[in-house]
Amino acid sequence: MNTIKTNAPKPVDLDHVRIATGFWGEKQATNRSSTIPAIYNQLEKTGRLDSWIIGKNPDLRKPRQIVHMFWDSDTAKWLEAVGYSLRTHPDPALEQKSDEIIGTIQKAQLPDGYLNTYFTDVEPNLRWTNLRDWHEMYNAGHLAEAAVAYYEATGKTALLDT
Repeated sequence: MNTIKTNAPKPVDLDHVRIATGFWGEKQATNRSSTIPAIYNQLEKTGRLDSWIIGKNPDLRKPRQIVHMFWDSDTAKWLEAVGYSLRTHPDPALEQKSDEIIGTIQKAQLPDGYLNTYFTDVEPNLRWTNLRDWHEMYNAGHLAEAAVAYYEATGKTALLDT
């Protein structure tokens, strides 16, 4: 068998990359110290975190705004950012906060495996009826990306198992 040799660059695993200074080092530090906490505060303030406490847990529900069909992705994108941050800069408090959110997400999953707060809590009879426009696959994709990033950072499979 002949092999083709190429001079194409090969990807470098994230575990072998450290950016500590300069423009990108400063951006990563800002992300850890300001952006991740600010986004968490917005998720909390706007009800996105509480949206995971769905109707099957009425004792845990808090008064909240209407849940929108794209909200799950916002939590997932935050968890993905946390995963990438934890991978290079461990933070036990941030990891614990994320684990708690992941636990809440797990409780929102239905027995058949379905996981989408809008269609579970607001319009359950419309689930899987408009995949083109209604964010079910979009939300699921972001949750999968978050699960991988969080696993790679922490070795924890809870979100992957959801």
